[in-house]
Amino acid sequence: MRGYWVAIPTYWTYPGGIGPEEIVFDHPTPLDAAGTLRRTLESLIPLAAQGAAVLVVAAAAAPALAAAVEARVREVLASPPLPYPVRLVAASHLAALRDFCRAHGREQWLPLLSLAGYSQIRNLTLLLANLGGARVMISLDDDEVIADPDFLARVEADMTELSREHPVFGLAGVYRHADGGVLLPEPAAAWAAAWPKMRWLNAALADLVLAGPRLKPTPLGFGGNLALPASLFRRLPFDPALTRGEDTDYILNARLFGIPFFLDNALSIIHLPPDKPHPTWLRLRQDLVRFCYTRLKLRQQEPGPGRVRVSAGEFKPYPGNFLAGDLPRRAYRSHTLLALDYLARGDADAARRTLENLVLMEELENSGAGVYREYLATVARWQELQNWLAGPEVAARARAALWGTP
Repeated sequence: MRGYWVAIPTYWTYPGGIGPEEIVFDHPTPLDAAGTLRRTLESLIPLAAQGAAVLVVAAAAAPALAAAVEARVREVLASPPLPYPVRLVAASHLAALRDFCRAHGREQWLPLLSLAGYSQIRNLTLLLANLGGARVMISLDDDEVIADPDFLARVEADMTELSREHPVFGLAGVYRHADGGVLLPEPAAAWAAAWPKMRWLNAALADLVLAGPRLKPTPLGFGGNLALPASLFRRLPFDPALTRGEDTDYILNARLFGIPFFLDNALSIIHLPPDKPHPTWLRLRQDLVRFCYTRLKLRQQEPGPGRVRVSAGEFKPYPGNFLAGDLPRRAYRSHTLLALDYLARGDADAARRTLENLVLMEELENSGAGVYREYLATVARWQELQNWLAGPEVAARARAALWGTP
């Protein structure tokens, strides 16, 4: 199907998974492992045969790994050759794009060009889809499989239906596990009862996926199954100040600008993630930071043209329940219980790191003035950059700088 780009970020780390990571990804692939990317790419053969272009963006957990990651992903793409072309973007391509902007006097946009986090990598896929003239960009992840031969047809049908009433919108699909289910296991630990992320997420999924009409407004989405029309991805970036949870935050940001998101509960991929290597205290830290940040952004809303005021209640049960006034209380209770659990197991260092999360929360609360205005400034710079890159001559020169062909 012409005009469709499928973008797949892929995340890599040190051989054996051991080394000083500077960027926290959920489950990066060790350089000496087979990984999951090839499986994902092979599942896209039917989509490529239908005309979809495929883009892979390779990211490293530390800058020192950039060259090795690029070489390793090239091996994955080439051994054996896939029956369709894949556009690769890695650190060398990013450097070329940054040089291209500098050569044209566009240094003010360089902070938007990065591989240093989930939001930055997602944004790079949106920029590249724009450069390629994509009508729709489908965002996947490298631990997924598309088994539905009608996947593109479903997206196209939804795009047609939604565009009748909405000039700008976004579309989300669902994750299904290997057994076909959509709900996630809920931890039984005491700390998790005080931080019921999975329970609230499952409640939202049950309402969105297991009940009601096929296509409905949604307060959440998964970055590994989004379909974004050009009218949206040229207008709105993922928030680069957010370290994780960029997908659901993107839906919240769209709502700030009056842009609706919809979920199609029949638009599914199979999610086959490897185990997460990071300790519980670190995963909890990432969640705490994201919810604190988004909560600040909601609290700092200001009226303005093209913007609407939204509340945490519009996103309940998830993520809205984590964006309310009782977030600090929940954080203190859950972290205290987790620290006590670590101490009971004799891991004093993990207990200390857990409690450091609470210090970080306080620092964010005290130093987070201006995050809403900063995101508005990012949106303005983003629109300038995307409009510039959308020009046919500029886009052709930029593609030549990246891939050697316009």
